[in-house]
Amino acid sequence: MQRIHEQDLHDIEKQLTDHFKKSSDFLSKNVVIADQEFRAYYMETLVDLPTTLSTLNQAASGSENGSFQNMFRPFEEEASMSMDEICGHLLHGKLVLFSTEGMAAVMEPEHTDISRSVSAPESENPLQSAYDAFTEDINKNIGLLRKKLISDDLVIERRETGTRSTKKIAMVYLEGTAQAKVITSIREKLEQNKDKELTTVRDLLSILEHPKFSITPTYISSELPGEMVQNLMNGKVVILIDQFSFAFAFPAIITDLWSTTLDVNYPYLFQVFLRTVRAIGALLAVTLPGLYIVLNSVNPELLRIQLAITVAKSREGVPYPSLIEMLLVMLLLEMIIEATIRLPKNIGPTITMIGGILLGQAIVQAKLVSNLLIIILVASAIANFVLAGYMNTTGIRMYKYVVMLISSFFGIWGLEAAMIWIILHFASLNTFSVPYLSLSVKGKASDE
Repeated sequence: MQRIHEQDLHDIEKQLTDHFKKSSDFLSKNVVIADQEFRAYYMETLVDLPTTLSTLNQAASGSENGSFQNMFRPFEEEASMSMDEICGHLLHGKLVLFSTEGMAAVMEPEHTDISRSVSAPESENPLQSAYDAFTEDINKNIGLLRKKLISDDLVIERRETGTRSTKKIAMVYLEGTAQAKVITSIREKLEQNKDKELTTVRDLLSILEHPKFSITPTYISSELPGEMVQNLMNGKVVILIDQFSFAFAFPAIITDLWSTTLDVNYPYLFQVFLRTVRAIGALLAVTLPGLYIVLNSVNPELLRIQLAITVAKSREGVPYPSLIEMLLVMLLLEMIIEATIRLPKNIGPTITMIGGILLGQAIVQAKLVSNLLIIILVASAIANFVLAGYMNTTGIRMYKYVVMLISSFFGIWGLEAAMIWIILHFASLNTFSVPYLSLSVKGKASDE
């Protein structure tokens, strides 16, 4: 504990009251701990004061030779009693005590139960894996990783970012597995931009200085501790954010499009088969809409005459060009997907049925689109959603618009040029000096 002058104590107490006068959950009470009277300052929504006092008095009754004072977290002797420091402790859920004898201390109290317990994942469906998910509490999330990866090489670096609203984050990696240049780069970015506010994932990407306008995701997000453990073992660096129930692994590479880390739970041939299906799905999701326009409007001579006649008959009576027809139905599908995601679970399936069955059937019968287009659209959507990770599926959904527009102007050559452009674009991407077209972050083909 640190002794301060009586006048300084009075000034600090007055400043605290003035600083938090707009916060109704800021309280100050006279309490007795170990037969000593204190003035306690705390946030009612963060501190369970009755339980804290009971714990402290029980500990004080069993302490000897003043060892009870070791439970307090005193200010360092050379540290100044700055208002910013005291306010920071209060906002982080600490209990600030001032005694009538001019002594001050900051201690870790019993906190109110405002954190969600570990539960089953909501947005991901793990197969042959543990059914636990990250919570909003960063300490629980670190504990989940510690429990699943018992290793001396597991390094956890804690830090805080932001000035107006400080946010706790943790950088987790396996020493000797993750590349040193990736670790150093992330650490430097976090240190250089520690004054930036962090409330969203986009803020995290801004702190790490990732491109603001990029279709290709530079990270992997997941609420599954098991998946993040495999990412750590594959050489990635995981970042946890307090009060955020997802973890983020850096950097992302091309194989993350069709491979999930939980594939290691399957036999090797099963794993190869599933990843091959996902890779084919990525190709079909990008090319099918553009290929429909090419073969239907620009280069129908590429088809056999029987198939060309069948395609032409399917569009009989449709008043719009193939591009407008495709854009109309694709935008309608995008709205159905977003509505399904945003609506409550008890309504989402109903919207899917109305949009996919009733509206789809009606729009075909009204001769606004062709039957073949519906087949192509559904095949493209299914191929899109076999990919690993929501961010990857969203990126592919955006790439197919680029391919489709170029194909509508230049035909089969435009389709080929668009695919070559995507490959060259992937080749130009680097995240923390790791090329996006790498097959492994560890610099060699992994056996995952």
